[in-house]
Amino acid sequence: MKILKYFKEITEMNKSLRDKQRNINVSEAYHLWNHLMQRYNVIYITNLLNSFVKDNDLKLVLRYGNKVLSKHIKLLEKELLNYGIPLPLRPPKQTQKTVDFELISDRQIYRRILRGIQAFLPVHTMAFIHSTSPKIRDLFLSFMNEEMEIYDMYLEYGKIKNYLLKPPIYKP
Repeated sequence: MKILKYFKEITEMNKSLRDKQRNINVSEAYHLWNHLMQRYNVIYITNLLNSFVKDNDLKLVLRYGNKVLSKHIKLLEKELLNYGIPLPLRPPKQTQKTVDFELISDRQIYRRILRGIQAFLPVHTMAFIHSTSPKIRDLFLSFMNEEMEIYDMYLEYGKIKNYLLKPPIYKP
């Protein structure tokens, strides 16, 4: 399978933009664009929430998440430009605090980000399912695997910090 992947990459190097665009379907183009747009939004929201975080451990966790998202952004921008797909508008790099620090807790910030990760896992799955190009499918698969690993670590972090909602114990 890797030999086929390398062969496809070599043949794609000499293709014109128009020829490259013939090798990508509308769904793949949409998912690439949507993934990039969502990552822009997530970084913006994370930076906004990070300005309210009091716990240094949570700040470190959010910084790691931004690092991963920034890496994904570079990969997605490269792919979109490779196929001549216009990039979505970026949100502003800096965020301004307009709310009192006491209105939002680290636990609420943690849960908001956890819900965001949970909501995005099916998006990776659908992008993978809709892709017919092995190169783009591999990209979405790598995003999905990395997000699942992050989700697992983030969940364990939430247990340690006691940020998770604890459902009642089942007693039959």
